[in-house]
Amino acid sequence: MGMNADCTLLHALDLLGHCSWWQAMRNAQTLVWLVLTGCLPAIPQRALGTRAAIGGALPTLAPCALVHLTVEENLSNGAHGWFRGDWNLVYTTFLIRHPRGLLLVDAAVGNSAAGVDAAPWWFRWSFGSARAAKPLSSLLAEVGVKPEDVTRVLLTHAHWDHAGGLPQLPRARVSMSSVEADWILALAEPLADLGMPHHFAQVRDRVDRLRLQGQPYEGFAASEDVFGDGSIIAVPSPGHSRGATSYFVNSGDGRRWLFVGDTAWVKEGFEEPVMKGRLASWIADWDREQTADALGVLHAIHQARASVVVTSHDERTWQGIERCR
Repeated sequence: MGMNADCTLLHALDLLGHCSWWQAMRNAQTLVWLVLTGCLPAIPQRALGTRAAIGGALPTLAPCALVHLTVEENLSNGAHGWFRGDWNLVYTTFLIRHPRGLLLVDAAVGNSAAGVDAAPWWFRWSFGSARAAKPLSSLLAEVGVKPEDVTRVLLTHAHWDHAGGLPQLPRARVSMSSVEADWILALAEPLADLGMPHHFAQVRDRVDRLRLQGQPYEGFAASEDVFGDGSIIAVPSPGHSRGATSYFVNSGDGRRWLFVGDTAWVKEGFEEPVMKGRLASWIADWDREQTADALGVLHAIHQARASVVVTSHDERTWQGIERCR
């Protein structure tokens, strides 16, 4: 996959690799240029082919948002580019009342203060504001839901701010891709690629691995029908993490949402489309080439109005989704 113009100078510098003094500086120079110029992959152009229909016999679903915390953030971190202003970054869990039980898309924050305080200094410096986040159990109580009533979590990925509330759900099954499960359940050191393995200590025996070996679906290479009725369709969207997964939620009234986790942080990511900010993508996206590929699919879906694309951290993308009452 081709690189964008930001990488031109970096490639030119690589041509000087025959100089012995340059070899000694090469790693440091590469890091500097990654930070300053944002060597990001180009996002491929996609177009949707055969469209997936929404069955009329499906249950009518109405996702709502549980907001743990809102923090003002620089939009240039969320979307590649300069001087974009600010955006309200939200830490979010989505709730869906489904005939098969009470579902959550992610379980964002549990005992956030303990998790932040136990983390290394760089994490406390970057994410210290998360100490103020409301825990999942409190947000559920505010809308009349007991944690033990949650039957399933549809996990987009296993990062700390999407799985931190899992220990507060004593009965829920956790659906996640087999790739993501293999990674996080074998992880020993905390915060390797932003995963905290202790969030999964109490749910290991309740993880349902999604194989994602079904037919292509709305531009994605494969899929898995979570309940076998067409209402929840999981699709692979790796890049931000090894096994990141997105979920189509199909409602019997004809509405469709695609919950994409952190493939895009903000609406500009799939609308323009554009990668996360230079340094942000370099730090947060496990594989930037795969992230760009997934963004290409999201952009095609958005352009074709095939689904509302819902990100976890940008309330501007929540079309038809209210905060839970």
